[in-house]
Amino acid sequence: MVKIALIGCGTMGRTHAGGYLKIKEAAVTAFCDIQEERAVKLAEHHGAKAFKSFEEMLEQGDFDMLDVCLPTYLHKEYAIAAMNKGKHVFCEKPIALTMEDGEAMLEAARANEVKFSVGHVLRFFPAYKQAGEQIENGRLGVPRLIRTTRNQAFPQWSWENWYQDYAKSGGPILDLVIHDVDWIIRNIGAVERVYAKSFNGTVAGQEHCILLLRLKNGAIAHVEGSWAYPSGSAFHVTYEIVGTKAQIEFDNLTTSPVIKQTCENGLHKLEAFSPVEGLSEPYCAELNEFVRSIEYNLPLAVTGQEAVEALKVVLSGIQSSKSGQPVSL
Repeated sequence: MVKIALIGCGTMGRTHAGGYLKIKEAAVTAFCDIQEERAVKLAEHHGAKAFKSFEEMLEQGDFDMLDVCLPTYLHKEYAIAAMNKGKHVFCEKPIALTMEDGEAMLEAARANEVKFSVGHVLRFFPAYKQAGEQIENGRLGVPRLIRTTRNQAFPQWSWENWYQDYAKSGGPILDLVIHDVDWIIRNIGAVERVYAKSFNGTVAGQEHCILLLRLKNGAIAHVEGSWAYPSGSAFHVTYEIVGTKAQIEFDNLTTSPVIKQTCENGLHKLEAFSPVEGLSEPYCAELNEFVRSIEYNLPLAVTGQEAVEALKVVLSGIQSSKSGQPVSL
């Protein structure tokens, strides 16, 4: 049984807490939040202990693993403090705001010989798992062109509106687009060059961005993300992956399943299939993988190094959008 302490009892913390209830090898024993009443509410539901002070939880709590569901700018501080006490750490994405912070977290995990993973949950969403499987089994041929979108109105729900502070959130390139960048690297290949454009919305923190990625294998990806859609707009994500044998596409706002179009002897054939759910919903699935990696000493589904690689790409995108020049990695 893996005993878990969770810090940050907002939307994501509550989501993670619910996921652990479905994992037989997991038991949340401690919750911590600066708004103590939120920690108390979750602790009562889980039969756990509530803490307002992280330091107190670190010294008095009975746990093997820390789940960090805090704003991005706080990830490094709390993750490393836990690692230095010999605790395994699962941290929400993005791993950090800078390469230096991300590398420091990796080094702390290595030095303390603890497991460390980052919540790149897109890998666990059924439609994206399905696309990855289509690529892996060769049914698309060699992927050559990738288009993704991830667009929404500005997220107003953050604690003290930290998303609006670019220095704390990194904006949509760092916080939103990194989902698709990680998925592309994992399933199609490493990135060698980034060119990006962005423009601001009507209030601080709003931004629309487009990244053009040249992959080392020659493929090209067009990655779009926005926090600048009109208030009330639906969260809209799509992908299209074009390979030498077939293409696959997905749109979360349509009722249609994932579509694959193949071309054989000049004839086009459309095949529709519905994504199959895995163990449970995606957030539970990613946590289950990490808990099992601790309990049974299994390889990590998402490594800290992979999280740093995705961070490097999006930070290069931010650099490119400011300079107007492509950035080689």
